[in-house]
Amino acid sequence: MGDTSAGARRLEHQPALDGVRALAVTMVLLFHGGVSWMGGGYFGVSVFFTLSGFLITSLLVREHESTGRISPGAFYMRRAKRLLPASTLCLAVISLMATRDAWEGANHLRRDSAGALFQIANWVQLGSGASYTDLQSKAAGLLSPLDHYWSLAIEEQFYWLWPLAFWGLARLARRRGWSLTRILLTVTLVFAAAAPVIAMVWGRDAAYWASPARAAEILIGALLAVAVREGKIEPRRWMAPLSLAAVVVIAVVLPAAGGPAYHGAFPLLAIASGGLLLGLQHRGATGVGPVVSVLSWKPLVGLGAISYGVYLFHFPVFVFANTNTGKWNR
Repeated sequence: MGDTSAGARRLEHQPALDGVRALAVTMVLLFHGGVSWMGGGYFGVSVFFTLSGFLITSLLVREHESTGRISPGAFYMRRAKRLLPASTLCLAVISLMATRDAWEGANHLRRDSAGALFQIANWVQLGSGASYTDLQSKAAGLLSPLDHYWSLAIEEQFYWLWPLAFWGLARLARRRGWSLTRILLTVTLVFAAAAPVIAMVWGRDAAYWASPARAAEILIGALLAVAVREGKIEPRRWMAPLSLAAVVVIAVVLPAAGGPAYHGAFPLLAIASGGLLLGLQHRGATGVGPVVSVLSWKPLVGLGAISYGVYLFHFPVFVFANTNTGKWNR
């Protein structure tokens, strides 16, 4: 029987993964800041999705190997302690500022607050009939300071469902003698195929906001975590530099208000994020590669460590600061 202590389930800290967080949040900041050459900086959210799937599933794999089961209650408690304080503080600050008319022109703030609080902000946006591309063309003063909570809602919905789903899939794999990697590959491919179907049937906004349309990005990270653990895939030295270049190119060349991302192509684009995460797991005879060294640079690691808070608060700050200053990207 393996060690069932919390320490046995804790992942070894990889500073380079904090560097990936820093890269992702920087892409989003530049995009929301209206930097012209970062038209596809919203891809940073997709990078966050894939990284979350990788890290969360790595933890679940370790726990399942150590105990033979998953403890959803303990998992939810860890997530709540990590995420809720900053999220609740941000909502409280925005609500307090609303009493001072800080968000002039931001309609439906009460509705958006409820969506953010109950972790369904993406569905609230879809249900309201709002268009993501239309919102991008609005003046900052007409944006809600809570518009960015849609991506947090998708991640949090994943956190609620994934521990139980993973446990069920792991039990199925063990009983049938199947590879968990193959099962997850099948699930990932199903959701990846669903993304363009959702775009065709329900439109581009559903392709961007609907949880099933974005699930494959998270599942790619989950799949890699299991495949690496089971030895089904081998990280190669070339993966990190090639994938890092691909991530940056995608963020630069994607158009802000159109293109493949709005037609269900996010799962395909997320292969670049997955390749980067996989490449960072390579440990050769000569040590870590140059990409690991660059992403482990202390300022990047520091930014990555606070990236969740930066993402939470940057958008209301941008909306407040740009209330009367022209148009900008979301």
